[in-house]
Amino acid sequence: MADLDLSYLSIAEASRRIEAKELSPVALTEAVFARIVATDSQVHAYVRLMRHSALEEARAAEGRAQAGARLGPLDGIPIAVKDLFDTAGVVTAAGTGAYAERVPAEDATAVRRLREAGAVILGKTNTHELAMGGTTNNIHFGATRNPWDLRRVPGGSSGGSGAALAAGQALGALGTDTGGSIRIPAAFCSVTGHKPTYGLVGRGGVVPLSLTLDHAGPMARSAEDCALLLDVLAGHDERDADSVDRPAARSFDALTADVRGLRLAIVPSLLEGCDAVVLRNFEASLEVLAGLGVEVGECEPLAGFAGDWRGMVGPILSVEAASYIDDVLARRPGAIGEPVRNRLLAALEVRAVEYAKALETRKRVERAYEAALGRFDAYVLPTSPMVPDEIANDPAAEPATPLKFRNTSVFDHSHQPALSVPNGFDVDGLPTGLQFAAAMFNDALVLRLGHAYQLATDFHTRRPAL
Repeated sequence: MADLDLSYLSIAEASRRIEAKELSPVALTEAVFARIVATDSQVHAYVRLMRHSALEEARAAEGRAQAGARLGPLDGIPIAVKDLFDTAGVVTAAGTGAYAERVPAEDATAVRRLREAGAVILGKTNTHELAMGGTTNNIHFGATRNPWDLRRVPGGSSGGSGAALAAGQALGALGTDTGGSIRIPAAFCSVTGHKPTYGLVGRGGVVPLSLTLDHAGPMARSAEDCALLLDVLAGHDERDADSVDRPAARSFDALTADVRGLRLAIVPSLLEGCDAVVLRNFEASLEVLAGLGVEVGECEPLAGFAGDWRGMVGPILSVEAASYIDDVLARRPGAIGEPVRNRLLAALEVRAVEYAKALETRKRVERAYEAALGRFDAYVLPTSPMVPDEIANDPAAEPATPLKFRNTSVFDHSHQPALSVPNGFDVDGLPTGLQFAAAMFNDALVLRLGHAYQLATDFHTRRPAL
């Protein structure tokens, strides 16, 4: 196969070929690096590559494959890692000048789990500074560009991972999601991203943004591949105080169960203000789901609640983010770019009572969104109300677009699993996304819904014309 075709293989298909000894992990890894060399000067998905260690990992995977001793379906699969996850001996800067020379001694738990499964770690992908934004227009490391339109953002903060997948520069990736930072890049780059149930995937060794809201999870080009990744990533993490200790469900094994008869809920207030094309593609997606035998109704879990729940709830994110980096703000504030620095400094002035009220609102969102699923199996919504915005020439002048995160952040606050899958394009070829969310620890259901939808559509198989 040509390098281009190899680099766009799904994880599932590549794994099957490696298992059958039809595909060399070394050849696959070299093909992906060739794709990175050919396209990353345009896209800038990566901030650093780990070519030497990756090829060593690929050779080890090839030896296991030839001996019939593969470690599992990820053995020999090239994976990208967001530059928020620690990688032993390799700089993890979290997108900020403050950590530009930070070299951790050990891998993040998620990276360790991938390595133990035989995955090939390609390198570190760009992120919005400290993961605190939705464009990945990074003032220190440069802007990542959307492979579908290089003038547009890939979303954030996991924009480097989303762009790498869309450009054929990885078969899977790690991302983090505090307000939508896995699912927004998935929607904007026409790939698939899963925000697991809070606490399901350990965050040990991940530079924090808001531990109340932070989730780590998989990104790939399909729900099937996200399930393969989740089955490796999920599990108790002693380094994460919020990690749950419970038997992990096998999401991949549940993918093919029938979705007929499932009841999905639209939240009408989360359709308000959506771009016209987002609504058109959403309505077309509902027709696909109806054809699969899925029933759709409406509910407003927070009907009558006057608080600000349709977006980032109060100061939780900013206050917690500032608390983790207050020593840098005190001693070296100039090491943090102006847009993020100003938000962090403002957060230091937030009153404790405001933060406490925001925590209570978050808990109310969680209770309401869990309770409403007594009548429904899952929620279905547009991932983002908008298509990708243009890259600002000056990151400091970038306009705030809170609407971008409105439909995703609610599920960070509810702590429920949510998945974004590609569901179409506008007339200019800009992607949109469809989001499924379910009750906590029902990750297998959202992945099953996404897989069923992708069996009936081909949006996730399309490639940008780089």
